[in-house]
Amino acid sequence: MQRIYLSDFDSQSEIIQIKDTEIIHQLTKVLRSRIGDKISIFNGKDSQDHIFEIIELAKREISIKKESHLENNSEISFELSLYNGMPNKLEKVEYMLQKGTEIGFTKFCFFRTERSQKLNLSTNKIQRLEKIIIEAAEQSGRAKIPELIFEEDFDIEHLPQWENIFFHTKNDKSIEINKIDPKIDSKINLFVGPEGGWSDSEVEILETQTHRVHLGNRILRTETTWIVTGFFLIQKSA
Repeated sequence: MQRIYLSDFDSQSEIIQIKDTEIIHQLTKVLRSRIGDKISIFNGKDSQDHIFEIIELAKREISIKKESHLENNSEISFELSLYNGMPNKLEKVEYMLQKGTEIGFTKFCFFRTERSQKLNLSTNKIQRLEKIIIEAAEQSGRAKIPELIFEEDFDIEHLPQWENIFFHTKNDKSIEINKIDPKIDSKINLFVGPEGGWSDSEVEILETQTHRVHLGNRILRTETTWIVTGFFLIQKSA
């Protein structure tokens, strides 16, 4: 059954009219939906999927009627955020947002470090990235839409007051990732450097506020590190 995200959807509505041209195109031209077909609607706010039946198809509007709702328990029991030095290619950001949404991350923050590129993102590019998150949430069965933030001047001297982890290729003063124990309703922030890694001054600052984690003798790419560690932490908490 096709899942569709509607941010302004009121879960109390019995009949709604879809007027979004992209959704209409998807349902009529791509999926070739017909009257009587069922679709699942979610608004990213509650933990429910709402099942609707298509009752009217038109070029500029599709009417659907509610049949039932299902509890959606797909979200993880703690908040998991990625803070990543801006990668050198936009394609990497797209990949990270797609896979991170599928895995279960609740927030993505990309920021400029000493060794990362500038954040030159147009409104259209940001909207494209937000759409990638929505599509990944629809496909993977997520109940919530992860938050996306870009910051040019991120202050690593004042990090969130939660459990912060940063990754480094050196093993000095490091702990093992399996020593991190996610708890229900806790917040864990993963800090990952860009392709060039953290600078010495950034490492010095991060070490005062975070756990340093070393993942072994092989150096993982910036777009790989947080995927394997995030998935590990999620599975450990399950």
